[in-house]
This record gives sequence, structure tokens and C-alpha cells, in this order.
Amino acid sequence: MLAVICVYLAGCASSGRASRNAGESGSITALGTWDGRGIDPSAPMFAGDGGSGIHLAVLAPETHGIVPAFLPLHIQGLLNNIFNRYSNIGLIDRQNLDRIIFEQDLAAGGRFSDQDFITIGNLTNTQYFLFGTIQNIAWGRYSLQLSITEAATGVIRASFMAEGSFAQFQGRADIINSAALALLTQMGVELTEPGRQSLMAGNSQIARAQAEMARGIAAMRAGDELQALFNMTQAAAFDPTNLEVLTQLNTLSADISGGTISQMILNDILARDRWLEVFRETALFFNENPPFELIFDPALFQVGEPNFARRTATLGMRMSVDASYAGFNALNALVEGLEETGRRDAWGFAGWPLMNITPRDRSAIVFNGNRSFRFRVDVELINEYGRTIGRDRVTFNTEQIGFNSGDASLTPPGSVEETAIFRNINIDDLTPTLTILIAAVNGVSTGDLGMRIDAGDLEAREMARIAEFQRQQQEQAGIAEERRIQLTQEWQRQQQERQQEAQRRHEQEQARIDAERQRQQQEAQRRQEEQARIAAERQQQQHERQQRAAARQRERDALRYVFFIGYNHVYDMPVGFTLGLLSWYGAFNFGFSGRGDGEINRFEWLIGYSIPLSIHFRVPIGIGFNHRMAFDDSGVSSGDVDGFGEDEFSIEAGLKFVLGVRGEGLFISATYRIRRLNLFGANGNALALGVGFIGR
Repeated sequence: MLAVICVYLAGCASSGRASRNAGESGSITALGTWDGRGIDPSAPMFAGDGGSGIHLAVLAPETHGIVPAFLPLHIQGLLNNIFNRYSNIGLIDRQNLDRIIFEQDLAAGGRFSDQDFITIGNLTNTQYFLFGTIQNIAWGRYSLQLSITEAATGVIRASFMAEGSFAQFQGRADIINSAALALLTQMGVELTEPGRQSLMAGNSQIARAQAEMARGIAAMRAGDELQALFNMTQAAAFDPTNLEVLTQLNTLSADISGGTISQMILNDILARDRWLEVFRETALFFNENPPFELIFDPALFQVGEPNFARRTATLGMRMSVDASYAGFNALNALVEGLEETGRRDAWGFAGWPLMNITPRDRSAIVFNGNRSFRFRVDVELINEYGRTIGRDRVTFNTEQIGFNSGDASLTPPGSVEETAIFRNINIDDLTPTLTILIAAVNGVSTGDLGMRIDAGDLEAREMARIAEFQRQQQEQAGIAEERRIQLTQEWQRQQQERQQEAQRRHEQEQARIDAERQRQQQEAQRRQEEQARIAAERQQQQHERQQRAAARQRERDALRYVFFIGYNHVYDMPVGFTLGLLSWYGAFNFGFSGRGDGEINRFEWLIGYSIPLSIHFRVPIGIGFNHRMAFDDSGVSSGDVDGFGEDEFSIEAGLKFVLGVRGEGLFISATYRIRRLNLFGANGNALALGVGFIGR
């Protein structure tokens, strides 16, 4: 009667009212259908070429203010993941990008320069850069600005700006999803309607994996390998397909299993104390985050026959709890690292991690010493109208973890499968699409759990297990000759692999040496260019100083003159002239008697200095004598007529204006002459006006 099949997994997303309810609780949901109807799982995420031919490097945003160290890396990783899933844009691998930035010593001051972008673009063949900033505004709110810039021209092709709470950058990462949609659209990538809905719905499992990986990278950069191992373990649990996470986790596991925790500690007691701290941190982490994952198959199936009288049916769903191999591998890496010290027994740590140590310390025991676990999973079935049409609680009891005191590793338990039963569902309540809601595990909302919960095809997994078992049986049933041939071939293959590995390592080392030489050459060239730039700047500065000195000298020369000559006029001595050399001058004026015989009866001379104010203005100041002669009717000097003495002391001061350029040419002057030290007297004082020529 009923044929219920799984069609689509949307992480934390669902359809209709059920998606809002599920999102509010933070629980895990998936979409299922019955009777062969619902959403097509193979629907493409984008139309057209999806940006094929575009090469993009996604850089971590710069931070302003107090921003968690992992947040820029989280944004970078999630944008990479989204662009990879929802477009055909070619992305530069983050690990390769980080290696180039490190080797080229880029962004040394925490900021990328224009030259840094050019260098990255040349080394990675990148056309565009996705870059931006994240700023702590206040009260736990952050502002995010992103842009995609063309490397060759610096033209911004796409941009996005928004602000939100810290929670909006985590969970389903709503702000980052919105940013990705806006940037993809502006870059010409056209999402299909299912693609757009899927992107905006978000995927909490992938988002949490990216957040944990970002925290792990931040911990590695801070030198905390143990915390990085925990973070990468969580990331691998939430997204076991992420190659970057697996690579980082393998590297950390290899380093720790190689004994790097103890390599930095010389004292035996200090080494034991450090390992004891590691045990406590590990126990705290794994007690809160058991290394297990819950997989449920949204391909619902009918259980038994429907009740035609009551119009009800019972549906079932397969579920399984599996060990998270990322988590157990992390534990085994620590055990192997402890073995590498050669002091495990001497320190009393033979029973760690599941058994007590000597002296006893319960806080150091992982899983509180438990070998098996019980998980009670609450499941709900919701139709398109948001109505819960079925509930069940499924209990899983895992197998035992294999471990004895002194063992070098733990053996994870096998998979446990159970079936959720949704009984007596009213057939009229069934809709083409049903939402499967994993509400809680052991009473804790799945949104708050540190374990992976995801949808999957359990039937395909079971078939894969059966095929593996049959393969092992066939191998065991093989004849000794076949086994010998297999071993010989395996030995030959291993030998070939060793040779290939040795060749690969040699090539890698040679490539590293060549890259180092190239980097050194580039660095030397950069230093030469920098030195040339500094020398050019110094030469330019010296040239500018010389030009300024020459200008000042020209100005000083312009304020001086070799000679000047001119005519000056005083009302009582109309005939006069001025002669000058450098800035010194002599002024001479003559007066005549009123009898018309041309007899000189007044004579005045002054010696002075012309103070230059500028090229065009000077202040003449002079001092001298005024000699006056008076005659009676016989023409003989009487020596005193009308109260004037024969000789008087004279001083003058005034202003001279040069009409020519560079301080030479025609000039006019006006000075005021004071006689008998009578500053404003009516008798004797006079205004002298002059005109003449200044030359060199």
C-alpha cells in the first residue's frame, strides 16, 4: 500500500512550518517522502556553467576590535565550502594558500597590501580575491564586509555588507549563507530554486565542522596541539568527508603519537605532570563529547498491514549508532604518544585511558571508565502542515570498547542498529513530504550535542558490510599458493610504493629547495628594489634641497644690487641726486637764492643704508647735515637769518619701491627728513621724493 522513500537531506532545514519549529529547537531534521512523491535529490544547485573559468582565492577577513581568533577562519572555510558546493568556480586550496602566504612572508603586519595580492595572484594563477573585514561593533554584535576584487585591475566585482549577533555567524551561519548567495549572484552564478533554498536553509553539521576546524587552526597557530587535536576531532565527526580536516587531524595525530608533547620537557617529573594535565583535559573533552555518531535513514517503510477500518498505518525508520573513528583515532594518537615516551609503566599510566592510574585520579579517566554506552533518541514525524503525526524513543546499547591495561590502542565498538516505529498514523495526515525530527538524545537537544547526527542510506551501508565480510571469507578460503602469490605481489607492491615514495620525497625535497632558492632570489630582488627606491628617494630629496637652496640664494641675490642712481626732490632744495653702491647710498640736494642769480644758498647731504624687505620694497634710513646760507643786501653772509643756523643735523627714513623684476630696474622713493630734531615742526622738516634706476 505505502511506499515511503528518502529523497533529500537538508541538514537543519526542512519544509513548511516544521522547518521553523525545528530550527527554533536547534534539533536535527531531514526530509522524507512516501508514495514516491517529494523533492528530487538529484536536482542541480545552479544553472548554466556555474562560473566555470573563474579562479578565486578566499582570504580570511581582517579583524577590527576584539574578535574571536577562530571567527575569520570560520568565515573563510564556510565560504570556501559553499562556493565549492553551489558553483563551478575554481577555488584555491586554503592549505596551499596559507603555505604561499607563509613562504612569501605576506601580510606580516596583519594586513594585505596591493603588492601582496599581486604576488598571490601570480603564484596561484588567481583572477579574483574574496576579502573583507569583520569588526566588533558592541554588545556582542559584529559587522561583516566582503568584496570580490579583480586581481589585475583592482575593480570590485561583488560586495556584501551586513551586521548581526555572534549566534548568526554560528549554528546555520545565516549571515555567511546570505553573503555567499549575494556574492555568487553578483559574479553571475545563477542558483536553481532548490539550490537557493538549500543554501539559505544552511547545514548545521557542516557549519559546526567548519567552526571546530577554525578553532583547531587557531589553536595550532597558538602552539596548543592538544586543543587543536580535540577541535579537529569534532570537525571530523561532524563532516567526515572534509579532506582538509582529515589532513590536519592526521598531521596532529602523527605529531602527538611521535611524542612531541614530551620533546619540549626535559625534566622527568615535569613531563609526567604535563601528561597528567593532558589526561584530565582529554577526559573532560571526551566525557562531554563521546566519539559516536547517530545515522538515520529517512527512507521510511511500512510496518505490517494498514488498519482499513481506522484508516491508520505504522511506519518504520532504520537508525544506527556507530563509533566515530576520528574520535578514537585521536585517543589512540595520545596513547601512542604516551608509549613513545618509554615511561608509561614507570609513571603508573599503563591503565590509561579507560582504567585508573597510579596514584588514583578519577578526573583523568576517559568515559568515566565505561566500556559501553546507552543512547535514548527521541524521534518525531511531522507532516507538511507542521503537525506531529508520530513519535518514538529508540534506545541503543553499544558494544564494548576493546582495551586492557598496557594496550597501545583502543578498539572501537561495532555498529548498533535499531528501528524507530511510528504507530497508528492516520493516513489522512500523511503528506507527500514528511519531516523527520531528531529531537533529543539522552534528554539533551540535538542542537547542543557534540556528536554527529546525520541522514544516510543504512541499507547501502549494510550491503557494503556484507560485501566486505564475503570478501574476507573468500580470502580466508583461498589456497596457500594463492596466499603466497598475494603476499609476493603485496611485497612487490610495497617495494614499488617505497621506491615511489622515496622518489616522491626526493622530488618534493628538490622542489622545496628550488622554491626556497626562488624565494631567496625574489627576496634579494625585493631588497635590491627597496634599496634602489630608497636611493632614488634620497637623490630626489637632495635635488629638492639643492633647488630650495638655489632659490633662496637667488632671492638673496635679488635683494642686493650693485649700484643705483636717481633724482630726488625736496620742496626747499629742488635739485638733488642719489648715488648708491650695494645697499649704501648718498643723497645730495641744493637750494638757490630767490634773487635769480643762481647762487646756491642751501646744501644738504645724507649718508644712509637701504634695508631690503623684499624684492620690491626697501627701507632707506640716512643721516647727514643741512647747511644753509643767508645773504644781506650786499651779498655777504650774515650767518643767521630768520632764525636758521648755518648747519643743522638731518635724518631721514622712508620707503623705496622697485618696479622692475628680480630687484632691478626703475624705482620711486619717499622719505621724511627731520632737521634740528624737530619731528613734526613747521619749519625745516621736509618730504623728499625720488626716482631713479637700480642696476647690477
